Amino acid sequence: MQPLYKHYLKIIKNTCTGHEEPVTIPSEELADLARLAEEHCTVPFVLSSFRGTPFYPSMLQRTRSMMLNYYQIDQFTRHTVSLLEDNGIDCILLKGISLASCYPVPEYRKLGDLDLYISRKSDVSKAQRLLESHGYIAENELSDHHLTYHYTFPKTGRRFLLELHYRVVGMYQYERANEIVNQVYSFENLIPVSQTINDFTYSVLPPSEYVFYMIHHMLKHYLYSGFGIRLLCDFTFYLRKHADEIDFHKIHNWCQDSRISHLYEIVLETCRIYFGLPQHIDSRVHYDPQDCKEFLIRVLKDGDMGTDVSSELVGSTSYQKVNLITYFKEGHVQMKIRFPKASRCPVFWPVLWCVTFLCFIRNTYKIRNTTLRQTLHNFKKSNQKTKLIRIFDNSDS
Repeated sequence: MQPLYKHYLKIIKNTCTGHEEPVTIPSEELADLARLAEEHCTVPFVLSSFRGTPFYPSMLQRTRSMMLNYYQIDQFTRHTVSLLEDNGIDCILLKGISLASCYPVPEYRKLGDLDLYISRKSDVSKAQRLLESHGYIAENELSDHHLTYHYTFPKTGRRFLLELHYRVVGMYQYERANEIVNQVYSFENLIPVSQTINDFTYSVLPPSEYVFYMIHHMLKHYLYSGFGIRLLCDFTFYLRKHADEIDFHKIHNWCQDSRISHLYEIVLETCRIYFGLPQHIDSRVHYDPQDCKEFLIRVLKDGDMGTDVSSELVGSTSYQKVNLITYFKEGHVQMKIRFPKASRCPVFWPVLWCVTFLCFIRNTYKIRNTTLRQTLHNFKKSNQKTKLIRIFDNSDS
């Protein structure tokens, strides 16, 4: 790992543990460190290392802007949740100021949009009508798990983004993972808990379900849009605060059934090694330190999260090699996902393969807005990511 990453991670670990181990930053690294902190939305954490340098004024201003944004998002969250709940629509706050409250300084946690989850399906359409009648403007966005709105406060002109979730995360190619997510976060099974933030009480996910959600949220961003150190900080702070309330046996079972155990294990061990997560938290789970190192380097290179547009084709598993046989295997899996009943009869397979391929071609050009060649190239590239965390693979678990 290059010295820049080591120095940056030492600073982040100090933040996560509350320790003040001195970190000396060579002058030739300062510009790159400032850029890295900006890319990962962690400028406040490294700010003290830049005192007396030409970078300090701009980074201080960036920190102040993040703190101001925290209180603006807090106001927007309170405004939106109040509107829904006053009209009999229950919603669950995801991430945002809920996770920020686990940080030593909540205002230092970068906030973007507001994510709310409505578990009762019949309430989603009611929420749409209510929001649109109160100035929330619907945006056209390709998503299989949320509706997007923007809202502008009349007095200030400040504009904010709301993602109204009807599923906590998007759909996977691996159907069993979808089934587990649907089951865990269904209206019938999910019992929210209360969290008071800045004198306002919200409904949030229970601790075990919260951790499982964070793992899936990491997975989606890892595969599609950049992961970001911020998610590992979230995970570390949340587990440190709520470890005694989390049913790790449940999480193990859910991850095993979803075939994402490797991701949970590599994230947990990475947070222990590099972010100071206490060893006693889920102490029976470990992962290869070298794989953790490679995983973290990839996260550092990817930068913070982008928009999860799911424009890439992510496979139903990870492959050791990607060739024509691989594409055929993946196509066969997609055929079974698209035609679950008809695919049980092998005699229909040739026709179903052709229909699946035609649908794939249509989606490539109409939805992904790219070419067949580029889509297959991206598939091969994303497979390198899935190989590291062996996504949808419990072969040695």
